[in-house]
Amino acid sequence: MSLRKIIIGVVFIVFFLVVGVSIGAVINVSDEELREQSLKTLQDSEGRDNHHAVGLNALNMESEVVINSDQSLESLVADNKVTVVNFFASWCDPCKRETPELNEYASQTADSDVQVVGINIDDSTANRDEFLDQFEVSYPVYELTNEAAVTDEFKISLMPTTFFLDSEGEVIRAYIGEISPDLITDYVNYVKER
Repeated sequence: MSLRKIIIGVVFIVFFLVVGVSIGAVINVSDEELREQSLKTLQDSEGRDNHHAVGLNALNMESEVVINSDQSLESLVADNKVTVVNFFASWCDPCKRETPELNEYASQTADSDVQVVGINIDDSTANRDEFLDQFEVSYPVYELTNEAAVTDEFKISLMPTTFFLDSEGEVIRAYIGEISPDLITDYVNYVKER
């Protein structure tokens, strides 16, 4: 065997060892460590969350119940440690993709101190109701009394937008775009541990 073939063989072996060790390290990271890393990332970004709504009180949003609740938004927020408020519209494709996962998350946290809430904006009643039926939305949904004023004050221009409120109604974090259950959990944990 020539020296060149031996060197190439050694390089391949070292390469595959490095790749194998890297894969092993990723596999050995526990779910708890991943959750802690994710939470640490959120904590490190505190102060850099530049959404205008962070720090505002969402209890100033007058609303009316559409489905799945007989409580006002204000009393529902006060009854929970964290309220996940998802602004959506029936015509919004990311809203359509995330709604089944929001339903599942709401079901999984139904007996906890976390409540998922939807607020329908920029929609017709017929389209909204069709959307709620199609996706069998199980969490409370509200409609704003003065939509234009609230969307202006809280700078809600893209959908979906999700706010994470504490029990006083303060917007602690905001997320613009389609949100996953894992990310919801990370933000909820951030609000709880704050």
